Amino acid sequence: MPDYDADSTLRHALDHCVKCGICLPECPTYRLTASENESPRGRLALIEGLLDGRLQATPALTRHLDSCLSCRRCERICPSRVPCGALFDAGRARVPGRSRARLGRWLAHASTQVALTRLARLLPTVLSRPLRRLHHAHRLARALDHTDAPPAPGVYAAPAIGRTAKRVGVFAGCTARAQQPGLVQAAVRLLQKSGCTVVIPSHDHCCGALAAHAGDSATAARHAAANRTLFNDVDVLVSLASGCGIHLGAYEPPLPVTQYDICDFLVNGAHLDASLFRPLPETVAVHVPCSVENVYQGARWSEQLLRLIPQITLQTVGETGQCCGAAGDHMLRLPRRAATLREPVLRDARALGARYLVTTNVGCAMHLAEGLDDAVGVLHPVELLARQLYSDTR
Repeated sequence: MPDYDADSTLRHALDHCVKCGICLPECPTYRLTASENESPRGRLALIEGLLDGRLQATPALTRHLDSCLSCRRCERICPSRVPCGALFDAGRARVPGRSRARLGRWLAHASTQVALTRLARLLPTVLSRPLRRLHHAHRLARALDHTDAPPAPGVYAAPAIGRTAKRVGVFAGCTARAQQPGLVQAAVRLLQKSGCTVVIPSHDHCCGALAAHAGDSATAARHAAANRTLFNDVDVLVSLASGCGIHLGAYEPPLPVTQYDICDFLVNGAHLDASLFRPLPETVAVHVPCSVENVYQGARWSEQLLRLIPQITLQTVGETGQCCGAAGDHMLRLPRRAATLREPVLRDARALGARYLVTTNVGCAMHLAEGLDDAVGVLHPVELLARQLYSDTR
């Protein structure tokens, strides 16, 4: 991630935008509003105005910067390769009195995530409705009631399979560990099945994405510094939530170990084959998070992974590269807009009549589960794959 702390460096980067406007029809917020200030080009101009002193950090200007979804669709299609995501983060960091940054810091604490999830599970549905506006955990919590508790921190040895075992560190992140506890257990099972020794650190650390996107660069830097010390004794690091993985991969200086998305690693670096998995004669809706489509340039690791399951039918839902509306804390700050952006995904999933919807981003999972009928299980692809493992005693 480039360092734009110096105004001169930020100005130079902003100059790369040639104002062509190719990004406008691809931007989700511009598509909703048709407002120049809600477009990538408009937001870059607002940041330029802030730096030059032509504009003040008014509430209206701040709202336009904060409404960016960080989907990075603009980066994917920009002919000048303007690093819009990093520039928007740097611009928000120039706005004083960041109440959104405080919200991001609070939500990023693992203790906050756990407390809110427990409330969502304990309260009756009618009492959960006010909580829904603060946190969309209650539907996801019900969807994951069947899952195991996350494994305790420690080292999980590889089985004896006749080849040298890789030591694989698992970065669960603060939100995934609290909201998708079964995901961590599923990842350990599949990594061990592929012959890896699995290392889970003793602390729940945030990747720093929420803080960075909220303009709190100092907190984001502290998270990055802490995470660089966690995985010095592993061969590779896998991240379970795709949003975390993208942010980890942008650290400067980088992590001391090569980092993979869990689906990427299981597809390209592990030893799994279809003989390990029970058939699943079901249609599964596949949601590709906008960040995966736009930053990983259309990678389809989750679909490749799930095709290991015999008889499965996969169908992608939603518009390519478009945000579902979750976007970190966006679904909490602007729930109506988030629901509008979510609707194409829900419409496609309902039309399929799918029993499962899979997505690799924990925020997307929470947001989509909140809008779907309880009969549709919202899972990470790794969770669904682990469910289909044959018993070791067969």
